[in-house]
Amino acid sequence: MAKGFGRPVLNTHNEHEAQILKKSVLNHFEHLEDPRVGSRIDHNLVGIVTIAILAVIAGADGFVAIETYGKAKLQWLETFLDLPHGIPSHDTFGRVFGLLDPQQLEASFLSWVGSITESLNIELIHIDGKTAKGSYDRNNDLKALHSVSAWSSEYGLVLAQQKVESKSNEITAVPLLLKLLNLKGAVVTLDAMGTQTNIARQIKEAGGDYVLALKGNQGKLSQQVEQWFAMAEDQNWQGIELSYHQTVEAGHHRLETRQVWAVPVSQLPPLHRQTQWQGLTSVVMVKRRRQLWNKTTTQTQFYLSALEPDGQQHNQVIRSHWGVENGLHWVLDVTFNEDASRVRQGYAAENLGLLRRLSVNLLKREPSRQSLKMKRYRAGMDNDFLIKILAASAAK
Repeated sequence: MAKGFGRPVLNTHNEHEAQILKKSVLNHFEHLEDPRVGSRIDHNLVGIVTIAILAVIAGADGFVAIETYGKAKLQWLETFLDLPHGIPSHDTFGRVFGLLDPQQLEASFLSWVGSITESLNIELIHIDGKTAKGSYDRNNDLKALHSVSAWSSEYGLVLAQQKVESKSNEITAVPLLLKLLNLKGAVVTLDAMGTQTNIARQIKEAGGDYVLALKGNQGKLSQQVEQWFAMAEDQNWQGIELSYHQTVEAGHHRLETRQVWAVPVSQLPPLHRQTQWQGLTSVVMVKRRRQLWNKTTTQTQFYLSALEPDGQQHNQVIRSHWGVENGLHWVLDVTFNEDASRVRQGYAAENLGLLRRLSVNLLKREPSRQSLKMKRYRAGMDNDFLIKILAASAAK
């Protein structure tokens, strides 16, 4: 029988750190099953997982860096962790995370996120995919890890993650991800890959609403919507009921204008397979015009929506979805070097990706006004600040 996370979890030489760790995010990882078999296991799973989480928060981007962090902090770690054989090698960290069931790690992650979000009113959930470009292995015909994440723009939280299987795509991963989430009362946004009738139905049946990007992958439906909006513009919107909203923002030598037209679906002629889009209420057009010092660019996008035709609300929802690039993907690549990571042993890339997303959540919940990069740098040097980050994760 596989060994569990293990008891005793913590030493009591440093009661302050021990109590915070018991109450923090780490408490939700104590039921993980040890995937290793054999009579000799020098390093218990609690030590391996705890050190890895602390190291990633504090700036480690791979297993060599995790080992280096552990050795540098050994004296401190021993005050609250049972480490009879010292710090595991990077090979041990890599092997354990390569074997560790990612669904169990995900369940622990979701348990902690749930303990936070139960006191929050999550109104917007953005679903978007990301590829860890460095995780491919050409020699072994291993494709780069692609995962789909659920992101709360209101609170800067990763709500869940789902791996996209190598021979599949986001269409199969999104329904699995949605099953992990509480969608009741929330608005879910997806890019064009997730604009599918079954996904719209799943969101509505779970008590949520949707705003789905409409592009060429929807063929006839996309053409119908584009042609209708072009005709309506040519006729200056005469006789058409709609909600219009415009914003103009200037900054960083850039002027950006956003125009949103939200139209009740009843104003359009019958759309292709319209009855199969459960809850479809509005069709939306968004125009973005960006003026830089040397050029001007324009972009037009269309959306299917289960929300009432309110231009201002749709502007807020759609703009929030664009923020996932800066709020999550850019952070993972620039602050956590995810694109450069060459980890690819077993489940290791997927599990390390989850630890990065866990760290994003922890760092964003720490209230000081510092960049995430600076928080990681400070956490690597200042043990008290790292404990403060964990303490924030335990606060309701």
